[in-house]
Amino acid sequence: MKNILIAVSGTGGHVYPGIALAYELKQKGYKPVFVVNNNKNGVSLKIVSTSGYDYEILDFKAPPRKISLDLFLFPFKFIKTLSEAKKILNKVSPMAAVGMGAYLSFPVLLMAKIKKIPTLIHEQNSIPGLANKLLSKIVTKVAISFQESEKFFNKKKTIFTSNPIRKDIFNISRQDAAKKLNIDADVFTVFVFGGSLGATKLNNIMFNVNEYLFNRHKGKIQFIHITGNNDFETLDDKYKKLNTKKFITKYMNDIGNAYACSDLLICRAGAGTVKEVENYNLPALFVPFPYATDNHQYFNAKSVEVPNFRIVIEEKNITEQEIIKFIEQYISNVIDITRIVSPEYFPQEILAEEVLKLTNEKI
Repeated sequence: MKNILIAVSGTGGHVYPGIALAYELKQKGYKPVFVVNNNKNGVSLKIVSTSGYDYEILDFKAPPRKISLDLFLFPFKFIKTLSEAKKILNKVSPMAAVGMGAYLSFPVLLMAKIKKIPTLIHEQNSIPGLANKLLSKIVTKVAISFQESEKFFNKKKTIFTSNPIRKDIFNISRQDAAKKLNIDADVFTVFVFGGSLGATKLNNIMFNVNEYLFNRHKGKIQFIHITGNNDFETLDDKYKKLNTKKFITKYMNDIGNAYACSDLLICRAGAGTVKEVENYNLPALFVPFPYATDNHQYFNAKSVEVPNFRIVIEEKNITEQEIIKFIEQYISNVIDITRIVSPEYFPQEILAEEVLKLTNEKI
């Protein structure tokens, strides 16, 4: 079997691009095998274990940032992790090894380099994480999602592929999606979401904005709001008092239906979200997660900013008045109820080709 190893860890922003890449590799006759961390409560293990792909578990934690006993013991634990990574590589015998960012990629790709297995890292964000900055020195190839990232890497081995996006969120009829969500296909729709953990400040501000716009533009606007787990019950109770069309949920597996119905978005700025919004070509107000490493969400959003169309406002500066002003400039737009969005290509198709070039096989 022609195996390709894919190391993933951390948040869904690292894992879902790996899943998208795995699908393309499988379609081309290769067998993707994942390496994930053994944290039973971790996002990566939950996603990969239900994906249908084979996976191996590797016990590895990032080094502590502060002086402590764990920091002193880290070099010894790292040597043990390298030994475990070697066992996995010997077992899987991959034709190439891919790292999707985050700390788990480091020991896997370092050992792959030692074993002379071709390697590739994919950087999802505009500001690279530490693991990818280090790995870029030794891997065969570096793939980036934002052109702005190129300055952090060796240009000779860096390629732009963009960020893999979920195919199942496209090619959906607006009318069918609206029916599933029990909202109106011909009414201007604002889609609000704050990432998998939600965003309490944004959630509360958006409820006030929604209530104001419901009352000001009766029957001319409706909202889809993914609240996250923490704020759902409180916001759901508030929304029930608003006698108008809406769809409120704590989480959404079929988020493609929300995109298909939407005319404008208010959202965070993870790499996946930014690329999905860009491909749907919708007006958007990005409110980056303020505690993202190196403020990378802010720079993700700034890279696709277009005046009066896709704008970025930091959470500390966000006001209800600014959001209302942004929404109201679009609320009278003509709505195409027959709309079906289909990108010309998907970035994971290009990424898969680049991975397979490393194997010296004909694509």
